[in-house]
Amino acid sequence: MNGNIDFHIPDCNQFRNGYEAYTRERRGAVYFEALSLISENWGDPVLMAQGVQRLIRSWHRFFANFDFDSLVNCIDNNFQDLNEFRARNVVSLADADDVRIESLFNHFLDALKRTRDNAKSPVSVAKALSPLATHFFPLWDSNIAFSYNCFYLADISAPPYIRFCKKMKIMPEHVQHCVSNKDDRSLLKRIDEYNYSKYTMHWI
Repeated sequence: MNGNIDFHIPDCNQFRNGYEAYTRERRGAVYFEALSLISENWGDPVLMAQGVQRLIRSWHRFFANFDFDSLVNCIDNNFQDLNEFRARNVVSLADADDVRIESLFNHFLDALKRTRDNAKSPVSVAKALSPLATHFFPLWDSNIAFSYNCFYLADISAPPYIRFCKKMKIMPEHVQHCVSNKDDRSLLKRIDEYNYSKYTMHWI
């Protein structure tokens, strides 16, 4: 590690072992189902919300009972920002983006709160933002966040997520050469597969 890097950077063997181990995850295909639904219906908040809902129901089922109309309204009200971030890569992330990302994150945090007790899930937010802007917004969970020193509390989670995004901005520089140029998913998705295999499931 050097400079401002305070987390583990895998070498190519470690990185490949991580995303190859991810094939053990039986629910992995759901991400691409959600991504297709969103991509094919970009601009339609209802169908985009259905894509997000499909992913959260499979990947984060304890927080799947949110108000669907609130999610639709959130996507509709923030569509301009989503459209702009969708066209960008995480390597373009700048400090000037912090305010917009924090606002967007908090809007989704509120929209995706569990209806029975209003519990909020920062993990649900990342699972929503990633397929909406797959090259810009990284996935995380509590294990991954902790491993990157981005620990969060439910109501104070946007700043830790932004710190995590900035760490994921650094990763591509070190691992992009470890993946085929003809890969079928974003590099951020590959990084998440590595993170999930290493920090969440301990497969590697």
